[in-house]
Amino acid sequence: MNIESFLQQHGIQSPALLALLQGAALFILAAIAAWIAHLTARKGLARIVRKIAGRTATTWDDHLFDHRFFNRLSILVIPVTIYLLARAIEWTPGLLLTRLLDAWIALSAVLVLAALLDGVNRVYESYPLSKDKPIKIFIQILDIFLYCTAGIVIIGIFTGKDIATLLAGMAAFAAVLMLVFKDSILGLVAGIQLSANNMVRIGDWIVMPACGADGEVLEINLATVKVQNWDMTITTIPTYRLVSDSFTNWRGMQESKGRRIKRSVNIDVRSVHHLDEEELRMLRRSTLLKDYIEQKLADLNEYNATRDNPLDARRLTNIGTFREYMESWLARNPDINVEMTHMVRQLQPGPTGIPLEIYCFSARQQWIEYERVQADIFDHLYAVMELFHLEAFQYPGNVIPAENQG
Repeated sequence: MNIESFLQQHGIQSPALLALLQGAALFILAAIAAWIAHLTARKGLARIVRKIAGRTATTWDDHLFDHRFFNRLSILVIPVTIYLLARAIEWTPGLLLTRLLDAWIALSAVLVLAALLDGVNRVYESYPLSKDKPIKIFIQILDIFLYCTAGIVIIGIFTGKDIATLLAGMAAFAAVLMLVFKDSILGLVAGIQLSANNMVRIGDWIVMPACGADGEVLEINLATVKVQNWDMTITTIPTYRLVSDSFTNWRGMQESKGRRIKRSVNIDVRSVHHLDEEELRMLRRSTLLKDYIEQKLADLNEYNATRDNPLDARRLTNIGTFREYMESWLARNPDINVEMTHMVRQLQPGPTGIPLEIYCFSARQQWIEYERVQADIFDHLYAVMELFHLEAFQYPGNVIPAENQG
């Protein structure tokens, strides 16, 4: 239908008014068609693609195309439909409208690409490899590049300048841009270092007291690293801080199949003595000590055979036998990883007695189980110590330690 003829038949003869009304009518027609295409892409196309993706055996297509992708695609459909319709009806939009449509296409195309990249990241995160080598930082870098490119193109559309000229002019603002995007630039460099050196992965347990972080890494992106602490709070750390500052990553402990136990009990020096015959008879009934005592007594008797002076003789002590007992007990404890270092040793004596240290690795690494294993060891240690006539050192109730005095 010729809109100009239709208007002339209804008494409108002014060329300027005819052109205005004809342009308005064509714009309304194009807008209606574009809105129909928008709804079709947003609802109809999205429903069809999701139904097809849901019937496939793979899951990557479900992650790749989500509602945000189709929402942004439907926005891109609007200016494209207007251009196609204008060509079909031989209508030339005005200069301002043309520039608006071009800018609309540039921006919405970037939004669609960004949604597609986000879908690629979700597909990648569905694989176990993503915890070791996350790519979200690189996806965000591409997003920044796309948005900056779209911004330059849109400026060129409205100013009529080519991209090369705009880039040459923007070189003067490089220092300002570096200041504005300082955190992003630092995060980019830090992200590459973190990934290349395998310093942090998603799921790692890290401790960073300077930032109040002590928990599991949830997300690593261009600007921040999110850590969920054990009290379920979320700590956000700038990515570059993980390179510039020190932090503890417990991944090595988790991969080693053992979590270290390193704790000591102080033995009262006055309770240390040689074992007498009665104590030896009682201790030899222990399955853990029987072979040790018999072998040790044989060696000592052989050594003492040529010594007449009691000062020159060697005898078993209660603390040494107790140390051997605890080593044997740890070696038979199913909660201890015996393939890793385990020992019971004496440390430098001090005013609080002789520190007897338990050094081993718990086979149970989960926090609650680890604490239970550690507590069980020392529960047994304190309870059995009395059978060796050893006493743990502690201050009397009426004595205040020097470090606690006013």
